[in-house]
Amino acid sequence: MMRTVNELKKFVREAQRILAREEQLAAYELYCSSSEHKVVRFNYTSDIPSRGIEEFKSLEADGFALRIVTKRDRHEIGHASIAGELGSAALHEALSRARLALMVDPHFPGFPSIPPSVEELGSARPNSDLFISSEGVLAASAWEIVCSAVKEFKQQAPLKLAHPGFVLGGDLSLIRERVAITNSTSGAILVDEGAHFVSGVTILIEAFEAKGTATAIGGSRADLQEAAASLGRDAVRRALELRHGERPDGGQYSVVLGPQPVAEILNYIALPSLTTAAFQTSSSVYQGRFGSEVMDPRITLCDDPHASESPLIRHLTCEGLPSRKTELIRDGRLVGLLSSFYDSNRLMNDEERDKKLGPGFQHFGSEFPPYSAYRLGEGAARRFDALPRATPTNVVMSTRGGVDDEDLLAAVGDGLYIGRVWYTYPINGQRAGDVTCTVSGDSYLIRCGKFTAPLAPNCLRLNANIDQVFRNPLAISSKSQPAVIWGSPELYFVPAIAVKGLSLAPIGIAEAMGRG
Repeated sequence: MMRTVNELKKFVREAQRILAREEQLAAYELYCSSSEHKVVRFNYTSDIPSRGIEEFKSLEADGFALRIVTKRDRHEIGHASIAGELGSAALHEALSRARLALMVDPHFPGFPSIPPSVEELGSARPNSDLFISSEGVLAASAWEIVCSAVKEFKQQAPLKLAHPGFVLGGDLSLIRERVAITNSTSGAILVDEGAHFVSGVTILIEAFEAKGTATAIGGSRADLQEAAASLGRDAVRRALELRHGERPDGGQYSVVLGPQPVAEILNYIALPSLTTAAFQTSSSVYQGRFGSEVMDPRITLCDDPHASESPLIRHLTCEGLPSRKTELIRDGRLVGLLSSFYDSNRLMNDEERDKKLGPGFQHFGSEFPPYSAYRLGEGAARRFDALPRATPTNVVMSTRGGVDDEDLLAAVGDGLYIGRVWYTYPINGQRAGDVTCTVSGDSYLIRCGKFTAPLAPNCLRLNANIDQVFRNPLAISSKSQPAVIWGSPELYFVPAIAVKGLSLAPIGIAEAMGRG
């Protein structure tokens, strides 16, 4: 059972009184959270006994973290966290642990000053009814997804096979979080909370060598009911459309990358490079190019924690500052970076700052406001036992001069449409900007600007550089669509992009079957 906002605030008030009596402390920060990430995994197979859905998995994080600064040295800091307990005894234990963990960090800038106007931001919006949704609601939705998929396959399959090899996988995740934050610079108690779900369904039909997927996101019970009614059915229909796909030869292709592949490449290559920490450690693919054109002039990329199209809304960072939209790429130019308070100060005071950022930095004069520092751990919800780091919330790519789907395919002429990839990762180091991924499904051959045949799942591996994808696209879709990256806490809203000259290598049938 999650703790209420009032319970969190009550503990923080008590902690403030105790910490105020500690004469050796120059400053402190207290972060308290109650969060949970519940996952229902789908597991249905037609040919062998299966459960349909697996037992619930839950990542819960109730507790608090304390950071202290001593009076004898304003750069001497200590950190400790306590799980489960919210009370004076737990606070004294955390204080004792933090003192034992004291260390001098010459780059520590202190804690951010919290604007007085921020105090009520977290309580200004209505709660999602997902906060009061029980596990029974989640289980019922999961079963509806599975049962509707099985029913759709029985009704629509062109052949009634004794052993079709129908496999349904994926998961339904419900993420709920509440946080309360204070530090000694203001004494205000700040709260924020939110709830949303993410679901992905994959259908594999071995008899037809077919694979199809469907995903959904939402922030309410109504959204969940709508998703449950359509996800399984949609994934089956796509799989049937993609049966008996072709296996083209490797080579250089003009390609339409759908929203999910675009999001994958952004997630694993671009976003890790668009932080102050990446520039400070000289690990960014855009090192020395701040203010320069790094993408096509038609492209704008931002992180927006208040995006109207997203169910994931955050009003406060995990440093107690108001979250704000961060423009990263404007008309193709690199103009902003994701940052925490610590990392902003670290980069701005770096003796090699101008070299690391490049000559364009002086023109833009940015100070990298810390609008994106969150404590995220293994799951997608905020956790008290993680340290704040720069993390996006809603990555939104928009374009000028975007085209409709018909014109996007026409720009390619003859080539491929890649709708879904996996096994995406950087190669040759993050800074090189090289990426590889496997074309996993939802993909087609394009001839004369039209879909002509599906691609077999896992038949090709894409090898590219990030500049090939984003610097000189043939065309960009006018529509930004939601895309879910498995295991990533942020959400993406991006268009499809047509690109020329991408290298694709064939995958042998044995290797492809091994990937599922």
